[in-house]
Amino acid sequence: MNSMAGPVEPQSDLAASPNVRVVKDAFELFEGNLEAGIEHLLSHAHADIEFRPYVAAGRVLRGPAEVRAFFRGQLEGGTSLVPRTSSFEDGGDEVVVNGSLRVVGPAGGFAETQLSWTYRFREGRLQDVRWGPRRPTVTAHQS
Repeated sequence: MNSMAGPVEPQSDLAASPNVRVVKDAFELFEGNLEAGIEHLLSHAHADIEFRPYVAAGRVLRGPAEVRAFFRGQLEGGTSLVPRTSSFEDGGDEVVVNGSLRVVGPAGGFAETQLSWTYRFREGRLQDVRWGPRRPTVTAHQS
């Protein structure tokens, strides 16, 4: 792309913070293998990580073993989770991902919900993962 000032390069992931990179890489892995994405997150997490998955009905998962067991149980029970992203917001120690989650049950029926995932980091390692209603994406106002 060109502007009056010369060529303009599209924004690159190279400019993304390490925290955003961890989260983006996990979502890329989720596309082909949910467990690989979870393992990626856990490899960057504190030992006392807390997950509050959308599909856990309010349950808080504590520690890597409980997180692995929960998601493995979902997969073994025939539930498929398909996250789709629309934006990543870098808040320093917090990364917010807007998107949707399709939950496909063992019989093939599905539900899709728009939501936001929040990834909180402490000292460069993942501390907390939770979901909430989808946040509006902040856009710059042009005069």
